[in-house]
Amino acid sequence: MTERTVEDHLREEYSLLLPGIKRVLLQLQTKIASLLLAPTLDLKHHERIQVEARVKDCDSAIYSLRRREEAGGFDEERAHEYSLTKLPDLAALRVLVFPKIRLEQVHNLLSENYADWTADPVMTGSPPKFRAWKYHGIGPADSRIRAEIQVAPMLTGLFWQIEHDAFYKPRDPVLRGAAKKLIVQEHTEAVYDAFETLEKVLEQEISKGGRAN
Repeated sequence: MTERTVEDHLREEYSLLLPGIKRVLLQLQTKIASLLLAPTLDLKHHERIQVEARVKDCDSAIYSLRRREEAGGFDEERAHEYSLTKLPDLAALRVLVFPKIRLEQVHNLLSENYADWTADPVMTGSPPKFRAWKYHGIGPADSRIRAEIQVAPMLTGLFWQIEHDAFYKPRDPVLRGAAKKLIVQEHTEAVYDAFETLEKVLEQEISKGGRAN
């Protein structure tokens, strides 16, 4: 009989946790939709507040847990010591906001209601620059599940979707490891900076229009 591996144990655990993950995500979606109702109804034609929800899939969860290990791998002799409940983002919500002038308003609403969650802002580059707010805490619908909430500029958040599939977890083996290359990191930071500059220009133009009226 073949001995079960760490991944075998984690896949079994994931199947047991999945209903709880979905409950946590549904509870978060419902509460955050309620919190954001007023500012969403107040949006102007060009403004956006978009909520994205995701359940971390099994393979991604195992990969994330493995990556957190010091040697980047599991010790098969300690198979029962590993648990996906250690991950901070089995359930995750990302709130994308445009333009950036609305970002503080949305962040304040959510941070007040999740004040007991741990802040872990997204910082990139050297020296580090702030890119987005991030919080993680215990999902009230299931105490086993830790969840994550992000509040990010929409342009940055949409870029992350591409970056995740192309560089972070690419299916094409040619792209694996690309995110660690200096030239990719430098251009990625340039994209972030360009988005910030564009939003500042847009805010200035909106402000000028308001004074003109």
